[in-house]
Amino acid sequence: MTEQTDYFDDRIADAILHGSPYERLRVRRNSLFDQRISTKLAWQSVVLLALSLVGPITLGYSESVAALFPGGTPLTSSPIILMPGVLVLLLEAGAAAGHVAVAATILTNESDLSTRRMRQLLSVEEMASFYGLIGGALLLTITVAFFLLGYAGVETIQQYTTAGAQGPFDTSGTGLSVLAVSTVAFVGSVMLFTASRLLDTRMR
Repeated sequence: MTEQTDYFDDRIADAILHGSPYERLRVRRNSLFDQRISTKLAWQSVVLLALSLVGPITLGYSESVAALFPGGTPLTSSPIILMPGVLVLLLEAGAAAGHVAVAATILTNESDLSTRRMRQLLSVEEMASFYGLIGGALLLTITVAFFLLGYAGVETIQQYTTAGAQGPFDTSGTGLSVLAVSTVAFVGSVMLFTASRLLDTRMR
């Protein structure tokens, strides 16, 4: 057996022998998202932490690239390329709410939950995990890639801009600035990581 296989076997055996009924049901579903809620919240916090880097990324732009942003100040502008990042915030907030709601239900009523009800909660948890981890990660990749494009220089950026069309750094019209999204993402990352540590100790 490989070390990875041994790890998964040990985790499953630990859940079956020492875990709650909900944890035992989760590992038996053989799902892509069979990790503990605390673990998935920690992963979500990493997604948000990565998103918060878009602010610092803009600080390294050259003057010519910075001039492409509305007002010539990337940090306080609201460019079109920021919109996937806004969607990341919404997805992670919704996914976190789903994860926490399931955890709260388990912590307060697990002894009274039927197997059918626990399966329903697992379905909610898996949906939250899919949108928060898969959807969030894809949109994060798009966002960071667009912002890193700024380091390629004005000439490269212009190759991706159709004449007469809106460019990636034109204003989005939403009023949401790079600084605001970056700050909210960082605060959200800290909150989710804190929640993951609390749940890790409560849901053992």
